[in-house]
Amino acid sequence: MFAQAIASAASVGLGCGAGCGSSASAFLSTYVLSEGRGMGFALRQVLSFYLGKLVAVLVVCLGGALVGRALIQTDGTLMGVSLGKAVYAVMLCAALWLIFGWFRERKGCATCRHCGGGLKAVPSFAVGMAYGLSPCAPLLMVLGYAAALTVPAALMLGTVFALASSLVPALLILALAGALSTKITAQLGRALPWFQLAVYGFYLFSAVYGLMK
Repeated sequence: MFAQAIASAASVGLGCGAGCGSSASAFLSTYVLSEGRGMGFALRQVLSFYLGKLVAVLVVCLGGALVGRALIQTDGTLMGVSLGKAVYAVMLCAALWLIFGWFRERKGCATCRHCGGGLKAVPSFAVGMAYGLSPCAPLLMVLGYAAALTVPAALMLGTVFALASSLVPALLILALAGALSTKITAQLGRALPWFQLAVYGFYLFSAVYGLMK
């Protein structure tokens, strides 16, 4: 049973990662490119995002092992709370956080872009967690397996699924960032901060629209 669950989580996770085009992963890729800060920054943001996703999947699997399949319902709710709405709520908070940081930089803090690197990882981690909790068929499959496993086995299952489903999109985002982020900076020049603000504003609008649907 455990070997079958691990194999299924790995194979389904790889397929899920290759085909996933959620708003959360789109947020990460566009955000990294809009910053135009090279491979080091992109690596930190990608790791923060997918660490958040890993934590979320482990919470789901832990809950599955402890309380069975009642953790996430098939209608996409967690204890009555719509997880789809929760993703947009986290994106809203992340967009507001980034816009606040943008205005801080405009106030003349010359070191904000350097000392704020850790703070900028917070939105990526939070959106990654929301992404990891968002209901989908593969996650519900993993939850079903976790409900029949012990806690250590369920946590191992969640780790395999989270890593497998993160591999392809993480590599794609890093490849794009390495190839394009510095070119975007060179092309936009002084207009880059306004491009960043436009990206943040777009995600703020997207989050509000998603919450109102």
